[in-house]
Amino acid sequence: MLQLELFPRMEFKSLLDFQRLENVPLSLSDKKKLISHIDFFQTPKANDVIRHQHAQHLDKILGLRLKYIEEMLVAEAKGFDPEGSHESWGPSLHGGVQTWVGLDLQTLQTPYSEILRIFQLLKIKPYQHVVDLGAAYGRMGLVVGGLFIKNSFTGYEFVKARVDEGNRVYRELELGRCQLIEQDLYDRGFEMPEADIYFIYDYGQVEHIDYNLKQIQKISRKRPIKLVVRGKFTKRIIADHHPWLDLKYEGKLEEFFSIYTAYEN
Repeated sequence: MLQLELFPRMEFKSLLDFQRLENVPLSLSDKKKLISHIDFFQTPKANDVIRHQHAQHLDKILGLRLKYIEEMLVAEAKGFDPEGSHESWGPSLHGGVQTWVGLDLQTLQTPYSEILRIFQLLKIKPYQHVVDLGAAYGRMGLVVGGLFIKNSFTGYEFVKARVDEGNRVYRELELGRCQLIEQDLYDRGFEMPEADIYFIYDYGQVEHIDYNLKQIQKISRKRPIKLVVRGKFTKRIIADHHPWLDLKYEGKLEEFFSIYTAYEN
């Protein structure tokens, strides 16, 4: 077993270092120590392939059962739509809601290293609340809970199996300020919570994202907010319909996200 007193001397210089940890029987204390180190979430090289491979290793080290759950979702979806694909399986399985069932796992989720980079650019302050709209398995909560222990995180996700798995790992790691909530973001009964930072990754149809952006706009009339957007789809919606958002940072080269601010008071 990995001895805790040896961990401070470990260096994550390549993917092989992370791969080795997949085969080590880590204790709860080991895992909690890993997520408290910034180097654990940093990718060895800043390119897309390495970043996704790094994220895949971290999922396995932390015990997330992603492949099994997604395979079960695809199998269930094929019962409704045998000849379908990731474009149609989600709506077939979830009443017309696009949940991206069958999409490659590393495309479905934001890499850990990119999440870390986002928080570094945001200069996140203690006690700020982070909300992720379309959170999948809640990787962002693992970064918040491990490195920013005075901050809180709420992730909303439509698919119950993803929510349950993410919350299982949060509980295991004792991340009491982080939670995932099963939620249809387009449900007219859903009330957008007030937060300091919102994160959106192209999670649904135009009308769904537009509706949630209008909810965030109302909150920005009461308090300053920051909005992080990953994906060209949502950025296009903002450019066409939401001039109230002020673009402060646009990712270059290997970065796929943009940061907006707003305070309409």
